[in-house]
Amino acid sequence: ALEAFRAAAEAERFPEQLKTVQPWQAKRLLWNTSEFFFRARNTAFDSSGLTSISAGGYQPLLGKSFGEIAAASRTMHKSQGFGVSIERETRKEYFKLLEGEPPEEGNIFSGINTTWERVPKAAGVANKVRALVAAYDASNPAASVPALLEFRKVLLSLGEDPWIAEKLSAVDGIIAACVGLHLEAVSEKAAAQPGETLNVQIEAINRSDISIQLKSVRILEKRAETNTDTALPAGQLITKKLLVTLPSNLPLSQPYWLREPGTLGTFTVTDQALIGLPENPPTFPVEVTLQIADQQIVYHLEPRFRKVDRVDGELNQPLVIAPAAFVELPRSVFVFGNDQPKSLDVRVVAAADDVKADLALEAPAGWKVEPASCRVELHGSNSEASFTFRVSPPSANPGEATLRAYLSAAGERKPAFSRQKIDYPHIEPQTLISPAQAQLVGAEIQNKAPRVGYILGAGDAVPDSLREIGSEVKILADTELRADTLAGFDAIVVGVRAANIQAARLAAAFPELLAYAKKGGVVVYQYNTTPGPKPEHLPYPLKISRDRVTNEEAEVRILAPDHPLMNFPNKITAQDFRGWVQERGLYFADEWDSSWQPILSSNDPGEKPLDGGLLVARVERGWFIYTGYSWFRQLPAGVPGAYRLFANMISLGMMPR
Repeated sequence: ALEAFRAAAEAERFPEQLKTVQPWQAKRLLWNTSEFFFRARNTAFDSSGLTSISAGGYQPLLGKSFGEIAAASRTMHKSQGFGVSIERETRKEYFKLLEGEPPEEGNIFSGINTTWERVPKAAGVANKVRALVAAYDASNPAASVPALLEFRKVLLSLGEDPWIAEKLSAVDGIIAACVGLHLEAVSEKAAAQPGETLNVQIEAINRSDISIQLKSVRILEKRAETNTDTALPAGQLITKKLLVTLPSNLPLSQPYWLREPGTLGTFTVTDQALIGLPENPPTFPVEVTLQIADQQIVYHLEPRFRKVDRVDGELNQPLVIAPAAFVELPRSVFVFGNDQPKSLDVRVVAAADDVKADLALEAPAGWKVEPASCRVELHGSNSEASFTFRVSPPSANPGEATLRAYLSAAGERKPAFSRQKIDYPHIEPQTLISPAQAQLVGAEIQNKAPRVGYILGAGDAVPDSLREIGSEVKILADTELRADTLAGFDAIVVGVRAANIQAARLAAAFPELLAYAKKGGVVVYQYNTTPGPKPEHLPYPLKISRDRVTNEEAEVRILAPDHPLMNFPNKITAQDFRGWVQERGLYFADEWDSSWQPILSSNDPGEKPLDGGLLVARVERGWFIYTGYSWFRQLPAGVPGAYRLFANMISLGMMPR
């Protein structure tokens, strides 16, 4: 942050950006520190020299304090169980100045000019804004429109300036709101293909007595255009239909930061003007020009598809620019622990009304894919069909490879795309379009646990990963958590954060799990947040901390190289900790009974060694394992060493005696 603070003000640092932006010296750089950081380290918090602000004030318009709003927001973090109690009282937040001009006490924005004084020739504009606000009548918003239009003329007279452009757009939006304007471009289809012709209907309703005329509509820079002087009478729906042919090179609906392959922790964006935008500029821009009183205002729309649901009523979503068909591979990673082939069921879903193509999967030399291709014929959008391919790894040193899907039609062969829909009630529906491809990972992985029982955690993808290395995984219901039923499994795995989301269930099952382990079984407990597994979940005491290793390349030291867990059925070495993703692990134990044996140690650079990431305890003839290492990230990512070590954990009960 400090480097960015300085670099933003230096013209010589990024001269290629100066075509569209100017250097900017921020007023100050602050660190929002907290008593919590020090309390977690058992260190006294000293607020001297810090700037404080009151952050828990009450907002009368909302009828809530900011603490209540913050608590509701944090409690929405469902995936890691971050629900919190509500703080209604005022509270202080503390800030440490890292660089720049010191702020006034209680105001971290002091000295920053946010008024009209920063805009050339804008003297007196602030007074006009105050007059507009003072005259506003909530029961008759349209009464403000004449004054808003006059104010708009003032802004236009001030010339070109980024602030003027931003405020002009805001004023246009306010005018639309004051006249109760409904303006929408409705597509006849949810998805369209580049080069396709489709109908778009413009809908306009003026819900005021202000004189408004629909002057013109232009789509995709004159690909479809109509000029009309159509009055918008109060409360009456006016529609205009246009037929538009999409350009054959129209880009697919993909977030701009995902259009090109990125690198570790970064995205690749070639168009610098896009950086910082929360979403793409319209791929399919629609310009509607309205005459409101004596001024013409252009409103910018993007077509949306509309439908009616029997339960949720009217729903709409952005028009998606899509390929003719999507190819869905069953997984993003396929792990080959030996030389045996795998069957892949590939699903093709039509986005166009009619799809005729040949589907092929291709892998690098040495890998074998059968058949060479499959004929696809689909009729009707969203119709689908499945095809089975057989993929065989090379006989020696398969390593890693990329499997890519292709569709050939009309003599043209193109890379295929997959689709992921993101649709929740509280956000705009999103469609993520990505290359239809998967990683093929070949490695020497021995797994001696053909049957694994699994107690699901939160957002848990580990069961599918275990199936990749030959385990038959059974998700256990409550009625199956009995010692006699568990005896049929080679290992029982407790999923990510299971103790956080179903503590009572695990407490009730513990006597059965313990009986299972005593007879020679192995129970693997994956990471849980604090508070983690309770005393009634484990055979011996241990305490989960917030300790973690965030550097995925941090050294991992083997503390017990002779332990069976490091040797059966796979010999674990430093090589197995290469290629990990995102992190080593989190929520390690920091205190444990002597019955637990630490197996690995790791730490971020400059931090103390953390030995509580993999603890193993003997329970008569069997084993209990607690592990905070992030298998839930490593296994779905196809990290070979993580598979080898996890295979050792679930195979521990199968070790020759």
